[in-house]
Amino acid sequence: MALLPGRYRILAYRGFHDLPRLMLVTDSASKHWVLDCPFEDERDDYAPVYRVLAVDAGAAGPAEIWERHARGLLLGVGVLPVNRLQFDETRRASFILT
Repeated sequence: MALLPGRYRILAYRGFHDLPRLMLVTDSASKHWVLDCPFEDERDDYAPVYRVLAVDAGAAGPAEIWERHARGLLLGVGVLPVNRLQFDETRRASFILT
């Protein structure tokens, strides 16, 4: 897993069911990541983990990053259990990874 414990800021998100299910986040070193927690039809629920995808340093912004994600162009670097993220009160601005 490429994400280290600490605070992450949510730059943009798509899909929200109790918490963001697809997020563009940044860490304290300004590296960007996509966290994707897709709905799993066979479970009839969302996955218990986020897939962690690395974002190239040259990406222009959320629209381009969502497009790259949709086309499968982001590098998967691991998974992260949903229960390791402690979201802020709004669940939309930041989280702490424990």
